[in-house]
Amino acid sequence: MVNGESRAIGLGSDCIELKSDGLMFQTYCKDWEVLPEFEMEFISIFKGWLGLENLHKLDEVTEQEWGKFNILLELVSEQHELHVVDYETESCSLISDVNLILESYSMSMEKDASRFTTLIIPELDCVLSEDWDYTYILWHKNKTAVKALEPLIHKAGLFHFCDEST
Repeated sequence: MVNGESRAIGLGSDCIELKSDGLMFQTYCKDWEVLPEFEMEFISIFKGWLGLENLHKLDEVTEQEWGKFNILLELVSEQHELHVVDYETESCSLISDVNLILESYSMSMEKDASRFTTLIIPELDCVLSEDWDYTYILWHKNKTAVKALEPLIHKAGLFHFCDEST
C-alpha cells in the first residue's frame, strides 16, 4: 500500500473505508515498534507494577475492570482524532467511529501481541498502544500528552505511572 491509497478494513462484522497514511506511520513507528525517541507512560487498571507477590491479581480482573480501556478510547476519541496503525502495510488510517475498533472482553483475551491495537493521536504528538497485563502505553515526547489525557484516564477509572528504569 502506498501513501494516500484507501482500503477497506474489516473489523468483526463491520467494514469501513479508510485513507491510509504512510507518512504519519513513519513519523511515529518503524519495524513493528514505536520510535525510540518517545518516552513511555503506562496506563493500567492497577496503580503501579504488581510485583511477584501480586501476580495473582492478573487472573482476578473482571470484564467490567477490563472495559475501562474501551471507556478510555471512547473518551479520547470524543476530544481527539485517532489513527489506527497497521504495521503490516506500514500505514495508519483515520478512525471514523471508535466503536469499530473496540473489542469485547472475550475477543481481547484470545488475541496475541501481533494483534494489539496501536493508535496515533496527532494533535498530542503521541501514540497509545495496547500491551500485556491490562496495560496501555502512552508514547510521548513531552508531558503535554500525559497532562492532556490524564483527566480522561482518571474518568475511565484507570491509573497512569512511569517507570524510570525503562
